[in-house]
Amino acid sequence: MIFKKLFLLFCISISFKVFPFQLSENSDVSVITIGSSQKELYSAFGHSGIRIKDDSLGIDYFYNYGVFDFNQPNFYLNFLKGKLLYMVVKYNFISVKDHYILNNRDIKEQILNLDLNQKKKIFKFLEKNILDENKYYYYNYLYNNCATKIRDVFDEIIPEYVQYDYNHLSDNLSFRGLMDIYLNDQQWGDLGIDICLGSQIDIEADGYNAMYLPDYLFINFNHAKTNAQDKLVLKENQIFSSHEKSNSSFWISPFQAFLFLFILSLLLFIRERKYNLWYWKFDFFLLVLSGGIGILLIYLWFFTDHLSAYNYNIIWAFPFNIVVALFFINYRMLKKIKLYFLFYSFLLVCLIFLWYFLPQQLNDVLIIFVILLLSRSSLIFFQLNKSSNN
Repeated sequence: MIFKKLFLLFCISISFKVFPFQLSENSDVSVITIGSSQKELYSAFGHSGIRIKDDSLGIDYFYNYGVFDFNQPNFYLNFLKGKLLYMVVKYNFISVKDHYILNNRDIKEQILNLDLNQKKKIFKFLEKNILDENKYYYYNYLYNNCATKIRDVFDEIIPEYVQYDYNHLSDNLSFRGLMDIYLNDQQWGDLGIDICLGSQIDIEADGYNAMYLPDYLFINFNHAKTNAQDKLVLKENQIFSSHEKSNSSFWISPFQAFLFLFILSLLLFIRERKYNLWYWKFDFFLLVLSGGIGILLIYLWFFTDHLSAYNYNIIWAFPFNIVVALFFINYRMLKKIKLYFLFYSFLLVCLIFLWYFLPQQLNDVLIIFVILLLSRSSLIFFQLNKSSNN
């Protein structure tokens, strides 16, 4: 008898841990959308979470699918491989609200049109989801992030209840095009994304997939209806409005940096023609830089789960450039591979002519750097060819 009582108490404690209490009629389930911040690249796209509030029970929770732990095993290796584990964590909403107000981030709330049974199902799912054995997931920029996880929760727990209407969306932008909307003040971040992520993000993002961005999740929920054709969002609250927009802290833009390199190359060229010189260290730097980026692209393309396959930046960031740079140590050896520079120049000319016809949107600022590479590569070829004929 004592054993049965103990077993019963154990079962009750386990069920309480998994699902501690039932929501009341006074409960609300809402989607919280946090506005963009340009202080950091990761915050430029905004954030989303689910709020469960029940005044009768005195609870006000925020379920956050955008948390990662620097102390997780092999964190940096997993980050490089594109296998970074994120997790869902439950916070007190008041502390979350105070945090984002302190960081001057917009906070918007959409209270959803759900019956009590649906609210209980979602609450039960979230409570189970935050357990150690359930809370982790592999993050993906486009298909498995803080916003798509929220969309997927409702699709999974109350299937076919949310009826989306995408007629209000007229942009027909790609995933990359949607990203660009948020990166006007993150030009270095935009450049890094455009270099490292390949043509996989240049496909059109339909209304459903556009919800990888918190703002588009917010917009689509506002236009959605229930399967009874009622509005999905019962009420929208502007909890906090940011008073001033923050800008990126970089003092020099990619355009200015590449323009500086280009002007420097012109000045060097003038001196080279005037004094019969060759500033080979400058060309060595350009080859190492472009070749090093090329090796990075090869790694991202073939050895990670990042969306970096079929990356046409590999044409200018040619990995062999870093090998060719080593030949600069011995001028005689360099003359034996002079045709490489003619071949590389040909590739760059083709890239410039096909710039806007490729199935990948290349960053426009890069064209300055590509022209710089073309001019120096051509000069190296003519320099070596002239030397060989003498």
